[in-house]
Amino acid sequence: MSLRSNLVLVILFSVIFCALKGRGQGLQFNSNDSLMSRRTSYTVFREAPTFHDSFEMAFDLSLWDNDHLGYVFNITDTKNNSYSLTYIYNHNGSPTLNFNIDSKSNKIEIPLDIDLLKRRKWMKVKVIVDLLKNSVGIIINGKSYQAKGFGFDKSITPKITFGLNSHYSDVPKMAIKDLTVTSGGDLYHFPLDEWKGNIVHTDEGDPLGFVDHPNWLINGSFFWALKFKRNFKEVAGLNFNDATQQLLMFKSDSVVRYNLQLDAIDAKPYANPNPIKLFLGKSFLNADQGKLYEYEVQPRDTASSIVSLNLNTLTWERIGKATTKEQRHHHNMFFDNTGSNFYIFGGYGSFSYHNDFLAYNKAADTWETLSFKGDTILPRFFSGSSKANNKNEVYIFGGYGNQSGNQIVGGRHFYDLYKVDLNNRTIKKLWEIDPSGESFVSANNLIVSKDGKYFYALCYPHEKPKTALRLYKFAIKDGAYEVVSGVIPVTSERIESDFNLFYDAKQDEFICTAQEFTSPDQSSIRIYTLTAPPIKQSVYLASLKPENSGMRSQYKYIIFGALLLLIGFSGIYLVRKRRHGKVPLKGEDDILPSYRINAKDAEKRPDSVYLFGEFTAYDKVGKDITYLFSPKIKQLFILLLLNSKDGQGVVSKKISATLWPDKEITKTKNIRGVTINHLRNIIADINGLDLTFVNDTYCFLLSNGFRCDYFTLVGELDRLQRGEISAEQLVEEQFGLFARGSLLRDVPENWLDDFKQKFEEQLLSVVIPEVKRIYETGHYKQALELARIALNMDPFNDVAIKYKLKAVRRIKGVEQARKTYDDFAADYERSLGGLYAIPFDKICK
Repeated sequence: MSLRSNLVLVILFSVIFCALKGRGQGLQFNSNDSLMSRRTSYTVFREAPTFHDSFEMAFDLSLWDNDHLGYVFNITDTKNNSYSLTYIYNHNGSPTLNFNIDSKSNKIEIPLDIDLLKRRKWMKVKVIVDLLKNSVGIIINGKSYQAKGFGFDKSITPKITFGLNSHYSDVPKMAIKDLTVTSGGDLYHFPLDEWKGNIVHTDEGDPLGFVDHPNWLINGSFFWALKFKRNFKEVAGLNFNDATQQLLMFKSDSVVRYNLQLDAIDAKPYANPNPIKLFLGKSFLNADQGKLYEYEVQPRDTASSIVSLNLNTLTWERIGKATTKEQRHHHNMFFDNTGSNFYIFGGYGSFSYHNDFLAYNKAADTWETLSFKGDTILPRFFSGSSKANNKNEVYIFGGYGNQSGNQIVGGRHFYDLYKVDLNNRTIKKLWEIDPSGESFVSANNLIVSKDGKYFYALCYPHEKPKTALRLYKFAIKDGAYEVVSGVIPVTSERIESDFNLFYDAKQDEFICTAQEFTSPDQSSIRIYTLTAPPIKQSVYLASLKPENSGMRSQYKYIIFGALLLLIGFSGIYLVRKRRHGKVPLKGEDDILPSYRINAKDAEKRPDSVYLFGEFTAYDKVGKDITYLFSPKIKQLFILLLLNSKDGQGVVSKKISATLWPDKEITKTKNIRGVTINHLRNIIADINGLDLTFVNDTYCFLLSNGFRCDYFTLVGELDRLQRGEISAEQLVEEQFGLFARGSLLRDVPENWLDDFKQKFEEQLLSVVIPEVKRIYETGHYKQALELARIALNMDPFNDVAIKYKLKAVRRIKGVEQARKTYDDFAADYERSLGGLYAIPFDKICK
């Protein structure tokens, strides 16, 4: 990244972090499910005040722990007397809060209704400590409990700690918000309104508290959190099993399962081959039956079009061969409320938009067209649909199409809602609205609120190749809507790209899956989550305030503008920070280089690891074992590999400091050992790669059978420096390696930045002159492809963009070159905050 890029980043985040503090939804605690060193500890006063006669604490508490005993808070005085409010879930169904004199006696036991034990279900808690009467009173949701006989002095200087404390390490799954501590005329109000950092402020901006390992709730309710990412070199379908809380990604030979609650990934081969060659990869999932139904309305072969997968035995069964006359891109699909009949609606194919309802008749093995009374839904695709409710009603919202269904007359966006009664076969139009601003469509699946008054839709401008998903909340009554999330930057250049919205009722989380296709057979799948209930964008923006409340008016415009910049361009900036490859500009896809190497075939070499582009590993039989590398194991592997080329290795302390920088090195021994053992098991099937441990140093012992693309290219660069080969030879012979993408593109760790930059500068010093030479010899397609690769490494390299534009002008004409320049200049201005200095006529002459 250039100096200018870094400067803009510093300025942007300086504005954000100096001027903003978010009024959040509270503080969530890392609980017993986390390692002890990662559990949350909130000290209310770093310098404890002294209270006389009495003091009170009031706060909102959310508990959702059905497994553990844990400490809500602890009060310790200067004589080391300790008092705690603890929580325990008794498995006889009677959870309780208990106020104790620690190590002596339980003074108050408070039974809790099981219905209260839900994430974001808040209880009002008030604790009254009367030092003169030696009593403690606790009020939970208006119900009082009291005990005496504590032996208090007339004054106390309490150390008040929520969660992990100096006496006890057990922490329940809990969150708190809106904490107030009062004594006499003193009042300390902690809104717990931070959205980042460890310092806890009062509502007046005083930094009185401190928290280790905080989870500020506002982030999880507004910003989508990336949980999973994987690239697939074939079409992969996906669906969500709410019974097991698993996202299922089914391929031709196996299913990849991601467990949201456990944050765990596994892959299992099928018991028998998948009978369908996937094209769109659509499916229904019936959790009650334990089956996933995969279907293609226009299958690539005619042997089967509908099959089922038993999710327990992973056995495929052929169901039928039914097809439709046309393809149905971006149609809607849903079961009825019995789970026994499934339907599809709308979609696009053969230059037509559709509005028919089709139901699968298993006995006749056909898709039957159903007739409905009432209102008519105009032909469309890109609409959203809900699950059938207990009345067997389905909602269908929005889309893109036209009245005739013929694409040749053009299309328009629909913002209407229909209620489809599957029992009575009727359709009722509930409303139609005309939103202001940018046009949008809905992703698959509408999520209806529990009270049936609202639905949530994941919406985005589908006509933009680089677009962004946002969660919208619509009123079913009248269509009033609001944005209730930050953005997810996505690429939607191909019609196969697909976005889905699911809801995990057990975790109270929205789930977004983004499947982006780069070709008909290659895609990436990302999974994001958002904690419910989501926060309105307007509330989030209005809640921001500077650290000093007295300066609110001075900074309000800076705050608002800075946050919009952060939300709007964070995706672009992270892409550049992490050196992801740029998406080709629209109109350039058909410009193919004349000497592009088939990297896909070259990759599948046994005992090999690829660090350029997507990290990939193959074992001794050529099997892709990339999925075995979790993010932390991948980081460990890369750290060791990069330091093993010259036999240097990495000492244990450096491993701990690099991979777990927020922990004391002495406390990382166990997790370091476990991670290394996992890595040993993974690489056991890679020949020529042995992990040694000598003198507290880990090092890979590399032999000739092992291949790493980075080592290969470094060796060739050394040969070039010694004069053994020419730059032309290096580019032609090794093009297939660096054409995969930038080095460690998907591993955005800060400790790799200097390493990546040094290597890319070395490679660019070879590639850039070759771009110029190749162009001047008249090989314009080769020059274009090599310029693209250079821009992946340095997105604003003047020489690379110059020859890219000149090559596009030669191949596609001046109009396409002008469009390419305009897109580049706009990207430059968005990222760097200024106009690109070289005009088109000068750069492209």
